[in-house]
Amino acid sequence: MRIDKPPMPLTPVTDPNRAAADLRKAAEGFEAIFLNTFLKAAREASLGEDIMGGQGVNSARDMYETEVTRLAAGRAGLGIADAVERQFRGAIAPKE
Repeated sequence: MRIDKPPMPLTPVTDPNRAAADLRKAAEGFEAIFLNTFLKAAREASLGEDIMGGQGVNSARDMYETEVTRLAAGRAGLGIADAVERQFRGAIAPKE
């Protein structure tokens, strides 16, 4: 497969502090997605049937897990958000 178009140029960073805050928010979002996927995989590997099963219970559990992982991202001590932030920090101007 051949791509004839050059890559799009990056938009210049006008406010380095805002860019750093946006980067942290994105890194925590990535960590939340990772944790949510981890919890769902752990739940699917259960040892038996859920006696309280049903679509409503499953939807409520999904919403609960999404909120818990969103709140835990960046605070759970896993370091995923920190690693993502370090990886992409060079793409923005340093903080003043």
